[in-house]
Amino acid sequence: MRNNRLQNHISESSFTLPLCIVMGLFAWFWSADEIAFKCNSSVLSALIVAIATTYLVFETASKFSLLRIRSYMITTVWVVGLMLMSFTHTFSDAWIVALCLAGSYYIMFLAYQQFEPIAKVFHAFILLGIASVTVPQLLILVPLYYWYLFVFLRSLTWRSFWAGIVGILLPVCFILGWSILNMDFSFLLEKFNDLQSTTFFSTEDYQWMLAYRTPKALSFAFITILSMIGIVHYLVNYFDDKISTRMYLYIYTIQTLVILALIFCVPSLYDTLAIVFALNACVMIAHYFALTGSWVSNTLFCVTLLVVAFLLVLNCEIWKL
Repeated sequence: MRNNRLQNHISESSFTLPLCIVMGLFAWFWSADEIAFKCNSSVLSALIVAIATTYLVFETASKFSLLRIRSYMITTVWVVGLMLMSFTHTFSDAWIVALCLAGSYYIMFLAYQQFEPIAKVFHAFILLGIASVTVPQLLILVPLYYWYLFVFLRSLTWRSFWAGIVGILLPVCFILGWSILNMDFSFLLEKFNDLQSTTFFSTEDYQWMLAYRTPKALSFAFITILSMIGIVHYLVNYFDDKISTRMYLYIYTIQTLVILALIFCVPSLYDTLAIVFALNACVMIAHYFALTGSWVSNTLFCVTLLVVAFLLVLNCEIWKL
């Protein structure tokens, strides 16, 4: 039985998400280097995409009832994760990938147990194709998406299979046509070289992980530990959720582990995949904190709040004031 501990009051409160959004906006526009508020086109562009991605996270959690209780904890954890990763507060390819994957999750989940979800599979794979064009290493997710459709969503048919193929190839065909019209193949060559020159387990690329005192390494380790706790807890207590919810959470679990493995194998991609990792991990972390109520989880929740406060101060360097 769940107890009314601090963890439960905060996770079920309707004021938690607005408060985190206000704090997130402060962290977003705060420049630790200049000890002042920053506002330029790159920061604003990233914020606009972040708002769109946050809306998709919120809609996905609400539409598919990822939590058994009325709670905004998934969106809250996502906002807190962005708050701690200050290096994501400027626009980059990572935001395109995060927005596309968040949209592909929402559309793909709509295909759950549908007889012929051709349109939904097509649009989900188009978004995955855009993400893969942006970061070619994400092509590893294509067979996984088919696995999700076949095993978890029970919606893979011969027609939906080819709809996915067409969807994943459409962004590439569009870029290829544009390159032919303009006789400029630099973008395609750049992406091909990125994929070809991918180096696995490069010693030099692990330097930021070994620099355990840096905010980037601490934030990554913190989110990783919490996500592993959330995944283990879910795998032990999965029977408490509905069958459809289990299928969605299995997908988030696998996505979290795959993105984490990709980061460890190719650590140079962390700046690009950090947002995607947080996008998947936030669901499992929120599932743990929202649906537990023991003294152990409450203690961990209090420790988490202290660590979040510490990392926020470390990222923003507020003490320099």
